[in-house]
Amino acid sequence: MKLQLKLALYNALSKAVIIAAIGLILPIILKKVVYSHIDQRLKARVARMMLEVERGGIREIIMDQDCSFENYNIFKEEYVSIKPLKTMPMYFEKEIYLDAERKIETETVKHRVLSKSFIYDNQLYELEVGEGVHSIESLRATFHKYTVWFLVYVVLIFFFIDIGYGRLLLVPFYKIVNQKLQDVQHPSTFKSLPVKTNTYEFSYLDRSIDDMMAKVKDAFEIERQFITNVSHELLTPISILQTRCENILADPEVSPDIAMKMVDSLKTLTRLSRIVKALLYISKIENRQYLKEENVMLKLLMNDVLDEIEERIASKNIKVHQQWNTDFEVRNCNRTLLQTMLFNIVSNAVKYNKENGEIFIIGREEEKKFVLTIKDTGVGIADEHITYVFDRFKRFRPEDGTSFGLGLPIVRTIADFHDLQITVSSELNSGSSFNIIFPFST
Repeated sequence: MKLQLKLALYNALSKAVIIAAIGLILPIILKKVVYSHIDQRLKARVARMMLEVERGGIREIIMDQDCSFENYNIFKEEYVSIKPLKTMPMYFEKEIYLDAERKIETETVKHRVLSKSFIYDNQLYELEVGEGVHSIESLRATFHKYTVWFLVYVVLIFFFIDIGYGRLLLVPFYKIVNQKLQDVQHPSTFKSLPVKTNTYEFSYLDRSIDDMMAKVKDAFEIERQFITNVSHELLTPISILQTRCENILADPEVSPDIAMKMVDSLKTLTRLSRIVKALLYISKIENRQYLKEENVMLKLLMNDVLDEIEERIASKNIKVHQQWNTDFEVRNCNRTLLQTMLFNIVSNAVKYNKENGEIFIIGREEEKKFVLTIKDTGVGIADEHITYVFDRFKRFRPEDGTSFGLGLPIVRTIADFHDLQITVSSELNSGSSFNIIFPFST
């Protein structure tokens, strides 16, 4: 998940929690405040009623037939009730507040009630003064409803605001990534240009990448010089030994036994020389010591490769089938390297093919890419070895004394140098298929 999305979600959730907490706590506070005012009014009304009782002002009421009194307003929101009691209540002469439902005529209404017991004319009575709270409950329900909708709207609004702000905030970060990581094909092409930002962390990241790339650039230069020097130091004595062996073989007085040993030594030296040259070749490609300034028609380049390997194809009576739905021009490339890449793949398709086998070369245009497939009917590669076909010195096919396990690593190195993608599929004893994917931007 992207950082800006994480920040937006965090901010939205934190605001949601705050609003939800307010939505839960505020009704409780409002209820306490409203009930406090109601209780004060009820207490004042009870005090007035008790004053009337003390003055005997309700004598006519309590002398009524049922010795009780009940009065309420037209909206049934307020009422006063005086009823006789048969037993002494636990909280005699104390004021008791409670939420209760009272039936007034045929309607049951929820009230906030203040109850107080007293004695009048040797008779125990209970005085109740109530005020309706139905409107308060309706207000609480409405408040909760609008709180939920307000919460949804606020979270959504701030989520999109945070997404936009996070994207604006991360502009320097993406500039750093694009300019100093994605657009850099090789440390030698890296340019240490500061990215403008007033955010300390991004500025620190920018400086850190500059420092790191400077060290990497120095390391690559040291490696390049080391490989060049080592290769030269290895090739020179190998060349000297090869010359000496050839001179010994040219001597007519050398015995056949020694001559055979010299021939074996020459083969070993030749093999070692080819390995060193292949490794040096890979190193030069990896260190970007080749230019990419040419444009090549892929079909024409493939035909040149087939002409170069024609004799080997004919020696095994292999049929080559080409199918191109269109040609493709590879731009900004190195023709020699691409030819070497195709030559190594086709050479393997010939070397490990069967007598009277076939090679299929298919060039096709797909969505925003061109795919070149080279398929053979040879010995194939086991599934467990497919992952390692591009590793150096890995050989999974029959030994022939001429393979060093460097042909396909060279192919991968050249492909990476040109930003190409290669996929391999194979079935043992049925053949292998190499797909080289050229993007249109090449």
